[in-house]
Amino acid sequence: MTDLEEMKKAIADAIRDRELASSACYEVEAYARRWPFVFMIHDWDVWDESKKALRLQVIRWLEGQCAPYDFYQFHSGWGLVGFKSQEAANCFKLRWSGQAGGMPIPYTVWNPHPLKSSFEPIYTSEARGASGGSF
Repeated sequence: MTDLEEMKKAIADAIRDRELASSACYEVEAYARRWPFVFMIHDWDVWDESKKALRLQVIRWLEGQCAPYDFYQFHSGWGLVGFKSQEAANCFKLRWSGQAGGMPIPYTVWNPHPLKSSFEPIYTSEARGASGGSF
């Protein structure tokens, strides 16, 4: 979660008009009182092509988490996502912030590699058994 003071500083740096910046900082403070775990998502991979709404994939993911959340968008195109649950907030950050690039992908038996001629499954030693026989 982003520190409230960091959010307010980022907004003040981005918005040149002092009154608009002050108003936006007040909105962030009010939002943080209602939603204890808040993320500023201005540069995350969650926006649709127009940068005016969340992508449908993100909305479906949020709805699938079964945890209370809220999305708030500033007029300048920045946005906040707030959560009541720290666990849901952490999952959201890992999934959508773009910071999870170094995380290992869970093992799957299906390999749709574009260089293969077909989408054939990967046969591992576990699938073949101890004898190493073929299928």
